[in-house]
Amino acid sequence: MENIILLGLLIYSVSLSFGYLLQRYLRIPWMFSALLLGFALSMSGSFLEPIKSESFQLLSTLGMFILLFLIGFNLDLGKIKRLGKYVLLGTVCIIALEGFFGSLLLYFVFPTHVNNSYTIALITALSFATVGEAILVPILAEFNVVNTTFGQLTLGIGTFDDIIEVLVLLAMIALLPTLLPQSQNYHLPNTMAALSMLTFMVLLASIMVKVGGRFRHLLDKHLNKAYKTSTCQLLILFLFSFFVAMGGLFFESLATVGAILSGIVARQLLPKELFSQNEKAINFLGYVCLSPFFFLNVGSNVSLGSLFVYPLMIILISLVATSTKLFASYIVFQKLLQAKYSLLLGLGLSVRFSTSLIVQYILLDSGVISSSLYSALVLTALLLTPIIAGVYSWFLSSKRPP
Repeated sequence: MENIILLGLLIYSVSLSFGYLLQRYLRIPWMFSALLLGFALSMSGSFLEPIKSESFQLLSTLGMFILLFLIGFNLDLGKIKRLGKYVLLGTVCIIALEGFFGSLLLYFVFPTHVNNSYTIALITALSFATVGEAILVPILAEFNVVNTTFGQLTLGIGTFDDIIEVLVLLAMIALLPTLLPQSQNYHLPNTMAALSMLTFMVLLASIMVKVGGRFRHLLDKHLNKAYKTSTCQLLILFLFSFFVAMGGLFFESLATVGAILSGIVARQLLPKELFSQNEKAINFLGYVCLSPFFFLNVGSNVSLGSLFVYPLMIILISLVATSTKLFASYIVFQKLLQAKYSLLLGLGLSVRFSTSLIVQYILLDSGVISSSLYSALVLTALLLTPIIAGVYSWFLSSKRPP
């Protein structure tokens, strides 16, 4: 326990100091510092016993669940319905091309790392096709281009991409029993039973979203401000616990879907005037308190040897992940934004962050991808993010986009 407390102090110290420098000068979210710390501890062999302990793994799992909750909680369904044809076309085109070419790369060039399964290759490719818009928003805001066509397309595609991220997780959980090798499949439920439970959870969440307006009206009408705040906080805690427990009691990995669904439902049930207040509190709990444990755990599972044993894997993943988005963005947006800014848009959308890491971690933990492939995916994100953020910022500072 003393080692875990010491490790916790180290995590927060590095996150507050080195994380501040990352965010201040490289425009990289400070949570990356915990991932880099985990990577460093893995290389040095320090704190390996407390990292593998049940207590630390519980904190890491809670951090993952909170991040998944925040994905659902930050989805603005009304805004998504109003997305224009460019955002829809751009998102579908970018995700489809990267998923297609990425899956071909993994299945035909590195088949043993995806259990010789094209389905696993496709799900893995879709996981690194997602967009880390959390990194792009501060850059857009700093250069005052959020409200430009360029900025709105970036945010719109990032928002719609959140839906794709959720679908990747849903598909992965639904198909997981059939993806695992037979030797690992003994403790998993029947595929149809898992799909039935998943369908029930989604339907229940949909019904709760439908009645969200009436529930908000009841809260506004019958409760004063003090009771509204405490009631909303208890409601969020209940929804999170309920959906996670419902999925986890049937099949452990369904708890991840439950966390996302609980966030979507919670957003729809909260009164508008209390949404921002609760959003700040939840963001603090998720991003500041618990997510560093998850990101450190992710980093600690990265193998440095993969950087030297499989350099071609890292290079090819980087090329596919970046070139497909550049190509798709150029094809879809060159007339609207001009060639230079259509390519810049594609470059920015090549940034990956939390959700892709979560999907890849679940795939590794489930045994469907190799440790080497997982390490290559994480290292690719680590290597590309500061480069992309730097180039992206430099171009935006030179001239205001349309």
